[in-house]
Amino acid sequence: MGRHSNGKNNYQLSTGAVMALVVALVLTAALIWSIAGRGKDPDSQASGPTSEQTCVSGDLALPIAAANETIGRTLIDAYAASKPVVRDYCVQPVYVDTLADAAVYIAPNTPVTHQELANAGRTAAVAEPEDVAADVVGLATQGAGSEAAPPVDQVRFPIDTPASSAVAASLLTASDNDAVEALTDFRVPSATAVESEAQFIATSEAEAPEGWTFTPLNGAVRYAAIPLNSGDTIDENQSRAGQDFARAAAEQFDADTAPQQPVIAELVWAAALPTGGEALTGDVDSPTGSDEAAVAADGEVLDTLFLLDTSEAMAPYVQAAKQGVAEAAGEVANAGHTVALWNYSSPLSEGVTQGYRRNVGPTPDAAPVQVSVQRFLTGGVPQTREAVAAAVDTVQVPARIVLITTGTADAGDDAAFTEMLRKAREAGVRLAVVHVGEGPQDKALEAAATSRQDAKTADEIAAAIKTAVGTRE
Repeated sequence: MGRHSNGKNNYQLSTGAVMALVVALVLTAALIWSIAGRGKDPDSQASGPTSEQTCVSGDLALPIAAANETIGRTLIDAYAASKPVVRDYCVQPVYVDTLADAAVYIAPNTPVTHQELANAGRTAAVAEPEDVAADVVGLATQGAGSEAAPPVDQVRFPIDTPASSAVAASLLTASDNDAVEALTDFRVPSATAVESEAQFIATSEAEAPEGWTFTPLNGAVRYAAIPLNSGDTIDENQSRAGQDFARAAAEQFDADTAPQQPVIAELVWAAALPTGGEALTGDVDSPTGSDEAAVAADGEVLDTLFLLDTSEAMAPYVQAAKQGVAEAAGEVANAGHTVALWNYSSPLSEGVTQGYRRNVGPTPDAAPVQVSVQRFLTGGVPQTREAVAAAVDTVQVPARIVLITTGTADAGDDAAFTEMLRKAREAGVRLAVVHVGEGPQDKALEAAATSRQDAKTADEIAAAIKTAVGTRE
């Protein structure tokens, strides 16, 4: 019996065959999309928890260090929860204690942080690290707390949380020098080292001890994620993963609405660290980084400019200082080097605008210095930084400036002053500071000095000056 035509072709597939073809096409398209997606930028490849990427290269440990362990671990946990994949590695972020072992450093983006990296032999992989966290700074106490900020001498600054201590000191004091002094005089190893329940500790919201009353101040520590270049213990894959961590953390942080960090001088950041000025200068012999009360000169005698404070504060010590300069000048000249002498205070005559006086220019003969120094009288206040800046700009390198001072009355921009002294030191100027008496010391001078002597009494001054010029060990 013949077949009859119904007007339709006879090539259509069955319903089951159609469905099978559709599924095959979908799977093929997904495979092509996946391959194409991987081929676009394999270096920056990363995935979140919904990604279908696989870790064909296995697991990759990503070591991360942080100046604030609490902040660091919080960011690490958030990144780990996203199940990141970089270069076909499943990235496993872990916290480490040392910069030498880290692929990322979470810390305030300050010159001190970058000096820490340099001291550890590490370099940042990006020019401008992005902020990834903000931690509100405040004061904590075991008592009931206080709405008004207490006097700074009732606050203790833990050195194991230096960033919070630096910001709190800056917010609680009137100047950078005062902040440095507070961080030096009232430092404690940790929050639990306070001597009484009446004392406050500088801390942050994340670091405040459990059960203590925390009162915020008007500021925060902003932390950046600084990815580091590969090195002895960090390979290229880990360095790349570190950059992905920094990117992901920055994307999750709202920098515009987060609490702001006040402008903090480099010297204040350094003073908050356990090593103080060592972090600023990178020099383990820096006075503020030394456990010794005095740091001697290096023993090499140089052409020397004596810069003597003749302010009113020097009055009880001036005769001993004159004798010390005269004796040290003779020893420097006998060693075959020139000597020069300036004195300074503040302007004491009408129409005079500068506080320093150039008394004796460089000479191989000590006699002019020995005679001139005996004529000095005292008065005014010590405009020390003005005099030091002028002396640094005048001496012919290599040379040593021996500063005999009771303190500083003209403190200003610590960062600019410190940078000026750093450049002078690199050019060959060695600054030796002899601090006389028990008045406040200029921490910027201490951090930049190649040597420092403390002479609390008149009897100690002559020996301190001789040590400063390098003629006495």
